[in-house]
Parts: sequence; structure tokens; C-alpha cells
Amino acid sequence: EQAMDYGDGSATRGPDGAPIAFGPVLYAANKHIGDECSSQNSSFIDCKTGDANPRACLQQGKQVVSCVQTVLKKLDNQCPAQLTKFAQCLNNNQNKFHMCRAEQQALEECSPLP
Repeated sequence: EQAMDYGDGSATRGPDGAPIAFGPVLYAANKHIGDECSSQNSSFIDCKTGDANPRACLQQGKQVVSCVQTVLKKLDNQCPAQLTKFAQCLNNNQNKFHMCRAEQQALEECSPLP
């Protein structure tokens, strides 16, 4: 399994081989996550709005995490080079999207948004 390398020595893959959900990867996948995990996110926010107890929303939080992990695995399987290049660019440019539009376009062409 080829590891993602961001040039900063950070571990980028979990024990299952999937990308670790950290800053640049999450930023790179944000549109896909927003689209595919919107119902889970809404459920979590609704729960948090209705109950200040952090334990009350653990199940909804787990559903959000599970959805994000699924999206990352899907993107990594479909478009590993594009995801890696976009995340690397964001990592190298302080997460400034305007510096990485070509890499963003390549990812979105590989895995189109609805």
C-alpha cells in the first residue's frame, strides 16, 4: 500500500490503510464530505442544539465520523493521486484553496460532485 506523503513526516494512513482524517485531507475532501454526510451532520447539530450534555449526542457523532471515513476511503480508492496532490498542495500552502485550484479541479473531475 502506497502511503500518502505530505513532506512533514506526519502519519497519513491508519491501520486499515485508509487516509487519516487530518487537516489537509479533510480540507481536500470537504465538498464531498459536505455533500455525502449532510444528513448525519444535520442530525448531530440538531442533537447538540437540543441538549447541552455532550453524552447525549455520542451516537450522532459516531455516525458523522463513520460517514467521513467512508467518504475518505471512497475518494482514496477512486482518486488516490488527485486526493493526495490536493491535500499536499493545501498542506504546503497553509490550506489556502486559491493556491490549489488546479489540484482541486483534478479531484473534482475524477470524483464529480452532484
